[in-house]
Amino acid sequence: MNSLTNYKVNDTPMMMDIRSDTLEPISGVQGSSNRFVFRLDQAGYLDANSMLLFKMATTTDAIHRVNCWNGGLGAVKRITFQVGDYIINDVNGADIISTLMTLSTQNPNQRNNYSGFYYGNQLWTKVSEDGEAANGTEIFNTELGSTGSISVDKLKSGMSDGDNSANNANARINSHFIRDDSANTKQIGIPLGVLLPALRGKTIPLFLFQDYRILITVEFNGGEKFLNDTAQKSNVGPDAATGANAGLQATLNSNSGLTFNDVKLQIDYIIMPSEVQNKDREMTNKQGGYQFEFFDMLRVEKQIVAVADNTLQEVEHRIGMDNKEVHKIYMTKQLRSLGAGGVGDAVQQNKWFGKQRIDGMNQEEYNVNIDGVDVFQDFKFSPASQYDEVANCLGQDLQVERPLYYNDDNTIYAGLSPSSAGLLGQYKPICLDLSNGTGQIVGGGRMIGGYPIIWKYRRKPTGTVASKISAISGAMDVNYYVLVSKTATITSTPKGTNVVVSY
Repeated sequence: MNSLTNYKVNDTPMMMDIRSDTLEPISGVQGSSNRFVFRLDQAGYLDANSMLLFKMATTTDAIHRVNCWNGGLGAVKRITFQVGDYIINDVNGADIISTLMTLSTQNPNQRNNYSGFYYGNQLWTKVSEDGEAANGTEIFNTELGSTGSISVDKLKSGMSDGDNSANNANARINSHFIRDDSANTKQIGIPLGVLLPALRGKTIPLFLFQDYRILITVEFNGGEKFLNDTAQKSNVGPDAATGANAGLQATLNSNSGLTFNDVKLQIDYIIMPSEVQNKDREMTNKQGGYQFEFFDMLRVEKQIVAVADNTLQEVEHRIGMDNKEVHKIYMTKQLRSLGAGGVGDAVQQNKWFGKQRIDGMNQEEYNVNIDGVDVFQDFKFSPASQYDEVANCLGQDLQVERPLYYNDDNTIYAGLSPSSAGLLGQYKPICLDLSNGTGQIVGGGRMIGGYPIIWKYRRKPTGTVASKISAISGAMDVNYYVLVSKTATITSTPKGTNVVVSY
């Protein structure tokens, strides 16, 4: 009967507070450094909406912009989050993997209108209609191909590539100019939850690391990795020494004079009620301590050598993940010299994605061997089957235009998107999902023993097909991004808090 007449409410207090601080770097010189270090307070919980903010400037005024695909997100080469000497996350290649896991799954409206406000990306496409080639100002017959082909909308996108049949004549920046004075350049903002896997869907209890320094280190790319430059035409062959004339891409950083300015962190500390924080603090006194589980991203670098056109090539890459729990593997690849340094379509294929692209082959297949057993019964050959596995890894569909992912022989010969449009086969990741469907961080993946993962890959790259595609048989740089489980164990000792980070 007592339980029936007891009206006491035991709700947890929810009067939380948010403290927002602007942090200046403790290491790195504004306007000259590419690497900046920030120190965070041991207060509250770190929120995923905290942002990395920066501006840019170049030597020449108003001929550069961040690329239209991923914008300022392409500027972040590496980001490290550490507590004392322990590394929570060290994401090398944050530009590529963060774009794949966030921007690529957004529909064009969200990607360009919402995310574009922060990153500066602005890439719109259109389908050619009958009679459009008559408009010689913005639409050119050599790029459009036939009615129904897909190309970039030069009016809506952040840059117009001009006339591809006349060495990119009239190419211009439509929005987000980078000026020679950073004060006149729009600020870029990137949420830390996009860059750091440990913050995806979580907050980090900074107050439990009270005896440790908490540092975030950001390293930026050179301009040749993510900027467009309308002065780089296609009338001469690319210059390997300076990076010039590589399809409206910026030259090497020493030539474009790119600088990063006003680099800072806008940190949101969530201050929960003392009752909530004390419960987490009490966990550090129990046996085993407080267990903070999170994701980490590891990168493994490989190469694939050049091969003769239309020749089958087979490689096996060993990925060492000893005693780690693996959830996802993302394979990205990039031709070192698209079109082997030729003039024309070969360099035009670089202009929209530049060094942020993930190149696809017209014929490619893969399988993965773990502990001596192949994951798939047969090699995954069909682009549709490969696309499905990408969707499994990302948790939702890869939302890019069809010719970006599909550049199989049928698509090439059908002329769905001419190579001069700069879209065909520019974004084709290959993935493997090893999660078990439970949704857990620890316990939701697959444990890998002492034997390495063997990634079996085959390709049969095409040579140049006139007006359709340039040769894609050159050497490739390959990166495997591996999403793994990680745990930080926090325990209280008579001498203070002790933190141990382990896989």
